[in-house]
Amino acid sequence: MPPKPKHRDVAGFLSKVRNFFLGRTHRTAHRFADTIAPRTQPPPAIPQGPSEGLSANYYYTRDPRRLVKPFVDVVQEYKQMLMSKAKAEEAAKNAKANSGDASKDGTPPPPPPKSEDAERKECKEEEDAKVKKLPTPGKVHSWEGPH
Repeated sequence: MPPKPKHRDVAGFLSKVRNFFLGRTHRTAHRFADTIAPRTQPPPAIPQGPSEGLSANYYYTRDPRRLVKPFVDVVQEYKQMLMSKAKAEEAAKNAKANSGDASKDGTPPPPPPKSEDAERKECKEEEDAKVKKLPTPGKVHSWEGPH
């Protein structure tokens, strides 16, 4: 029989002091090869299921890795929505102009002359649009702009 290997532990004197204070012989939680059961059990032979093969695997449709998509940039989505609305309005205006409201040569009729008050009001609105206004405290911020 081969000699029993020496396991790591505290010095002999400290071991006896420890056992005295414990009131029993200390058993370490370390696992050494000569103190555990041998590995005589063969590896399990598990039968293959439907998801083992690469072809005809019906679980591929529920694979969570396929559900991952790039993030959505809310600001860009909002800008695209505004641009599409503007294009739709422009197309509606063009369709209305081409439907018979335009003159015979194809150019739209000139806009009616504006009064000085209307011009001042437009200029004031343009200046106000350039200045970014802070939201009023207590009111919820709206992405749609002033209503």
